[in-house]
Amino acid sequence: MVNSTDSININNGNKRKWQLNTFLKLLGLEQNILLDLLSSNNHSNDFTQKRSIYIRKRLWVMCIFFAISVPFFSIYDFYAFEYAQATTILISRLVLSASLLAMAYFIKKCCSALLIKKVVALSFFLPSLFYLASMMTFDSLNDVPFIFSMLPFLILAMVGLFPLTIRGSLILMAFIFCPFAIVQSLFYQGDVWSLFNNTWLFVLFAGISLWLQIAQLSMLMHLYRESTVDPLTKLINRRVLLRSIEHLKSEANKFSVIMFDLDRFKRINDTFGHIAGDKVLKEAASVLSNSVRSTDIVSRYGGEEFLIVLPHKSNAQALKLANEIATRLRETPIAVSKAQSLCVTSSIGVTEYRSGETTENIFKRVDELLYDAKEQGRDRVISDAA
Repeated sequence: MVNSTDSININNGNKRKWQLNTFLKLLGLEQNILLDLLSSNNHSNDFTQKRSIYIRKRLWVMCIFFAISVPFFSIYDFYAFEYAQATTILISRLVLSASLLAMAYFIKKCCSALLIKKVVALSFFLPSLFYLASMMTFDSLNDVPFIFSMLPFLILAMVGLFPLTIRGSLILMAFIFCPFAIVQSLFYQGDVWSLFNNTWLFVLFAGISLWLQIAQLSMLMHLYRESTVDPLTKLINRRVLLRSIEHLKSEANKFSVIMFDLDRFKRINDTFGHIAGDKVLKEAASVLSNSVRSTDIVSRYGGEEFLIVLPHKSNAQALKLANEIATRLRETPIAVSKAQSLCVTSSIGVTEYRSGETTENIFKRVDELLYDAKEQGRDRVISDAA
């Protein structure tokens, strides 16, 4: 029995959820999209790799450009400052240039998305340290040329070139803010308005940069989903499936493959219509997606065929999962009309990757096992486990 207090809490929770969804719609966002923009935790491995490649290319160009241009501007230093100060700044410039060249070399060699995140942070933190080292050569803010005082804001502007998540961007901006805050505290002489003005300018540039990053990430995700996700079942298509398998093979990972084919699907289309057939496909895709781990790969292979890739799973483990999913499909009623529901069965093949074999051989073997299941009467699982 639900008491009045529980009822009020439920109503308040529903009201807050409705307000959140309304606010997100006004921004042109949905709740799941907002979660994807906040953090990369829910991003697929394939999208993470694609975004990492996109970031790597831009980051490499940026590192090369500034590695060359930063020492070049020492001409200005020797023209505008005393020799000793200009020499000190030149040393900082050369250290920064050498560090950026090392970053560019590492970016070319690095393939891990996790390492790329660390390189991105370091690539922006190093110019911030250069800013701190350069500013410490001046006696007061009045002596600082505009080109030096604007350096943190230039760094923030460069961050806007990368499709980072909100969490990643805020962490990166915190690294940039620390040297900026140290400089502000070192030169603070009681002028509150000047401190407020500089801090507000930093926040303004950070906000614009964050907006640019989110816009890029949102566009990148939209284009990725348009080209890689099946619009009906919301599962990845064969293109992403092939890339994922090749990635598993390159890392010498053990994995198993399960192929599903919905039994007598053409009869469902002929009897109840294609709209009912689409409902069956969507429900089957939902059952498959809800039955696996977040690290597993579920794909619509074609027509009424689905394929699951299970990293680090043996043939025996895959066979057990296939039987469980077959049972769920068999016991899940699907409404094909207002008055009628039906349950579907599936013919399933299960195999395990053999070291060194091609992806084509894997698909051929699992397809033959699925065909054997059909030949033996359908609604069954066939594996080649010894």
